[in-house]
Amino acid sequence: MDSLPKYSGKPTLYLDQNILDLFVKNGIDGFGKELMDKFQIIYSDETLKEIRRSAGFENDFLNVLKALDSYHLKIVVEQPGFIITDRATITSRDVFEEFEECCSNDNEYGSIVSSMSQWLFKFSGGRSGDSISDIHEEQLAAFAQLMDGVLENADELPVGMRAQIKDYSELMMEQYKSTLHDLENTMLKDIPDTKEWNGIKSYRESVGIGPKELNNIEPPKVIEKIWDTFKVKLPKNDHIKSLEDFFQIRINPIYPDRPYHLHQKVTGMYNMLNTLGYFPDSKVHKERRFIAAMSDNSHASMASFCNLLLSRDENFVKKVRAVYEYLGVPTEVRLVTVSNV
Repeated sequence: MDSLPKYSGKPTLYLDQNILDLFVKNGIDGFGKELMDKFQIIYSDETLKEIRRSAGFENDFLNVLKALDSYHLKIVVEQPGFIITDRATITSRDVFEEFEECCSNDNEYGSIVSSMSQWLFKFSGGRSGDSISDIHEEQLAAFAQLMDGVLENADELPVGMRAQIKDYSELMMEQYKSTLHDLENTMLKDIPDTKEWNGIKSYRESVGIGPKELNNIEPPKVIEKIWDTFKVKLPKNDHIKSLEDFFQIRINPIYPDRPYHLHQKVTGMYNMLNTLGYFPDSKVHKERRFIAAMSDNSHASMASFCNLLLSRDENFVKKVRAVYEYLGVPTEVRLVTVSNV
């Protein structure tokens, strides 16, 4: 993995989905051609997943990516153990082939990805009537199915490698089960009935702070100013003693013994800003809006590998700029309006 060659082309540009939508509706002449001259345009698996959800417009979006001579950005995952790294590859490949492969992988692994987001969906007010315990049972079942699939795919490998993968799978299953168990026990101490629970609403009500207060905060140092606003509201005996604890970026929340990479911290902080109410996504208790918010989060994370990020969503831009500034992500973030295209 260390032998991966360094990218040496034009500065890289990550396009939010609403920019691609602009090109689908108006063509790439003018603004699109200008971008192609100056930048290497990048897309990710999350781009392809959003295209898949466009229902009937898939080819329109894919043709735009092809016309823009876009390259595919993917985070390097080490095997065995599915260990996420802080590196990414940029690949020139036919976007239609990439799309088919992404859809195939989504069909194979979509259940585990979806299940892992269900707790956050519940926290956002979704899945009314289902308990945290119900969701965790679903997550364990999906993870077990994933591990079974990994072992099946390892059947043709040498015996020693198969045994190593089996050991890793069992270890990961135990770690995942332990993490969910600890999380559930912690939550049940403060939430007697989780079936009708809305975590975002409950949290904002408990501290008396929400969008009305936070959206008046101006850059620079938005993250620090938000922490200053909240820390005076925290109970004296609260375990949160620092900004890093508050934004959950001190240690890896899923695997505390593993590195916590920059792109992962972007994900955690962006989610936290939505929870707290800093220019938050609306109606995330509805599944469609929740999925859209999760996609925005993924775009923010993936764009941290690029030189420039463009979006037409002002709330998205404000959150990403705040997170990037605090974490020292060098990616420039620009808001695009129709008048300046």
